[in-house]
Amino acid sequence: MGGRYPQTDKVAQHPSFDRGAAASAENEQKHIELANELRPKSVTGARRKVWDRVAPELSRGGRLKKIFVDFLVEYCEVKVRIDEARAELDKPEMGWTYETVGRHGSQIKSRPEVAQLNDDWRKWNSLVNQLGLSPATELRFNDKQRSFEFDDFDQF
Repeated sequence: MGGRYPQTDKVAQHPSFDRGAAASAENEQKHIELANELRPKSVTGARRKVWDRVAPELSRGGRLKKIFVDFLVEYCEVKVRIDEARAELDKPEMGWTYETVGRHGSQIKSRPEVAQLNDDWRKWNSLVNQLGLSPATELRFNDKQRSFEFDDFDQF
């Protein structure tokens, strides 16, 4: 059932669509340039990959500022340590646990690296919350959110 009009896959675009797309690409480039400008020279390797992924997003939200650069560098450091620790623990020869035999018999214990990973994860989670990088904490940084001021009481 084609209906009265011929079926086409073409969607009509607003006349200024191309201009908006060009402006969007230009804005995207500005965010990337700001992230590159603020990135310290010490951020290299895997830390740089994390920076290049996160910093433009923070810039888009207006949260990438010079004063917060050290904070973001710490985020990158902890994220890389978590990834490296997980990769090491996931190796078959390493594993997350080990077995000891003592006067209480055989016991399975977590490796010390697991405790370090858990500690790094807590640090990372705190940084995520403070930077607004999770869906729940992003709401705190949303300036479009309605205020809780009640003007109804001003009528009396």
